[in-house]
Amino acid sequence: MDKKKVYNQEAISGEDLKKLLYRYLNYWPLFVLSVFVFILGGYVYLRYSTSIYSTKAKVKILDESDSGLDFSSMSGSKTLFNLSKINLGNEMQVLKSRRLIGKVVDQLNLNTFYYSDANIKTYLFSQEEVPFKVNWLTKDSINTPSSPAFKIKLKNENFEIGLEESKEVENISYGDTVNISGFRFLVEKNSNRIVNKPIYVFRYSNTESLISQLKHQITVEPSEEDKSDILQLSISGPNKNRNENIINSLISQFNQDGIEDKRLISKRTEDFVEDRILLLEEELDTVESGLVSYKNDNNLVAIEANTEQLFGKETQAEAGRLKVNTQLLIAKEFKNELDQLNDFELLPVNFGLEDVDVNNLTKEYNTLISERNRLLISSTQANPLILNINDKIGELKNSIKSSVDSYIRSLEISLQNFEQQEGSSSGALKSLPQKEKEIREIMRQQEVKERLYLFLLQKREEAALSFAITAPTVKIVDYAYTNPSAILPNRSLILLGALVAGFALPVVILYLRFLLNTRINSKDDLENKVDDLKVIAEIPELKKGANTLIKSNDQTVLAESFRILRTNLNYFSPKIDKESGLVIFVTSTTKGEGKTFTGINLANSFASTNKRVLLVGGDLRNPQIHTYIQKDKNHLGVSAFLSNPKIQLEELILKNTFQFSNLDVVLSGSIPPNPAELLMNGRMEVLLEQAKSLYDIVIVDTAPTILVTDTLLISKLSDITVYMLRADVTEKRLLNHIKELHQNRKLNNVGLVLNGVKANNGYGYNYGYGYGYTEDNSIRKSPWEFWK
Repeated sequence: MDKKKVYNQEAISGEDLKKLLYRYLNYWPLFVLSVFVFILGGYVYLRYSTSIYSTKAKVKILDESDSGLDFSSMSGSKTLFNLSKINLGNEMQVLKSRRLIGKVVDQLNLNTFYYSDANIKTYLFSQEEVPFKVNWLTKDSINTPSSPAFKIKLKNENFEIGLEESKEVENISYGDTVNISGFRFLVEKNSNRIVNKPIYVFRYSNTESLISQLKHQITVEPSEEDKSDILQLSISGPNKNRNENIINSLISQFNQDGIEDKRLISKRTEDFVEDRILLLEEELDTVESGLVSYKNDNNLVAIEANTEQLFGKETQAEAGRLKVNTQLLIAKEFKNELDQLNDFELLPVNFGLEDVDVNNLTKEYNTLISERNRLLISSTQANPLILNINDKIGELKNSIKSSVDSYIRSLEISLQNFEQQEGSSSGALKSLPQKEKEIREIMRQQEVKERLYLFLLQKREEAALSFAITAPTVKIVDYAYTNPSAILPNRSLILLGALVAGFALPVVILYLRFLLNTRINSKDDLENKVDDLKVIAEIPELKKGANTLIKSNDQTVLAESFRILRTNLNYFSPKIDKESGLVIFVTSTTKGEGKTFTGINLANSFASTNKRVLLVGGDLRNPQIHTYIQKDKNHLGVSAFLSNPKIQLEELILKNTFQFSNLDVVLSGSIPPNPAELLMNGRMEVLLEQAKSLYDIVIVDTAPTILVTDTLLISKLSDITVYMLRADVTEKRLLNHIKELHQNRKLNNVGLVLNGVKANNGYGYNYGYGYGYTEDNSIRKSPWEFWK
């Protein structure tokens, strides 16, 4: 695309944006008023709205891994109740449970709401801030409704109380039962508080609804730190003390609830251990009684010591054999893994091999492999460091193989020794009588039960101690703290929103007004609709009472606008015979668009250049020229000339009617019954031909084109047609009528003139500034446009 064309398009777009901006700025007082009203409304809202504060606290959930019954002292045992893992999600649900919140409501007596007595903005007090306390005697339940608001006026020894919406009050003494609207309660005096305000308002709130409200207000979430056991509790409300009391009470209730859970576990542990002790006592008594009977029956008292020694050796040998055999299998597997290992591949570690040398060499080998892999990221195989490490790795691998082989040989020797010991002990035991084996089995049962019995006695004491002294379940990181600044209403956001709304509302109103406006507003608006016609002048709108006629040497904006029109007509007119005058028709679409006003002032403008000018009243149906020269509208005029061939043009001419002596006037005359027929009889051509021979300029004020056909009947007689439109009056839909007249050549040389243009209307129209002219106070300008 041509760069010059693109630049022109961008310039046009920027100019359109500038015009659009000026169009809106033309109504700047509306913006100022709207912003002022919205900002004022924002301040009023901030002044009388209830401030909401945010209160936060942090707690750490303590690990309960020590809770439960621990059998770790016994070989192969595990923890019976393992609570070492903290599930923050579960703790969050407990913290927001209705059960705990209900306890908080009961503890803080949150059912009672205390307010200040105000008409617009009320303040919610906490229990500590009011000099009295209400004790409700009505039993709370799900079906108990919330109470109406009660107003109380405190005195020294008694108080006045009644419904807030009622003027009826009762005098009640402190401590007496009050019964109003089905609600029974006592009012107690708080001697620790000074009565600053004698009048308060309070009400009762149903517990279930209050719990639901608090459950919605309280927020529990994990702390920002990852993998942290810290929870953050927060609540928003109008009273700082009340918020902090609720959060602190909730933490206390949660901690106490956890302690009770621990105590319950300890109690259950103690009961379980007690039951097992009773059972073991019976079993142990049975085993011991059976042992005594067996010995007495079989006379087996003297050889017990020898039997015990043999069984101990056999047990030790068997345990040693199993252990060595296990190590041997692991060592052989490791050797097999080592033989099949690829070059520079990591070896397994901590797999159960008990040889220190092998384990240390393996760790050193893996360290070199890891170091080699890191070096290979930024170097090649030929790097001296890599080659050096390769040599070390090879040496270590050989050392590991040698160590493993040595370890396997030593394990095989140990295995042979243990097998020999076990065989020796087993042979000795086989030589014992069958009855000795049986008595050993009985003794083993006795030993196991004794050890378990002693262990359970110890755990019973531990459970009893745990029940009596229980550690807290939470650690308070931060107690409830309230930010001094209110989170709602957001002052900055509201004022900014008011400012934006103050600007946006006029924009929307003006946009809709412009969108729904069906009238022509400016020259640009007109040119966009009729691009094949030219706008040759703009006539400014005058103030009421201003002089509507231009004068000699007139320096007003009105005179300048008609000079522009006059100049444009000189360039707009066709080539005509110099000896004959120029005929200019002034017409419009409908009445009220200023064609008579324009015709008269255009005639005055031409007359100021010493040209001979004749102004003709061609509107036979609604003549208006006579109103400017104080003549009777039935004065002899054009209608008489058209209807009576004997009347001559000289009889119609009025001289010295305006300030210029070279400007003459021919009025329309009496309104005829058949103006269209008169215009078609040929006399109008005669009148204009005679006028052209006597004057340089002949200006004819004709009838509107859309109402009657008079102008179209004589349109061919004109050299130029000045077509009037009025800003904010002429409908845009009427422009199709003008375009049709031009396209069908029903009018000659049509030039559009926009009348009634407001000064500084946002489209760049402005006369009398920057051109050596003084400001003209007769032009109607918007009082909002002083800034231009």
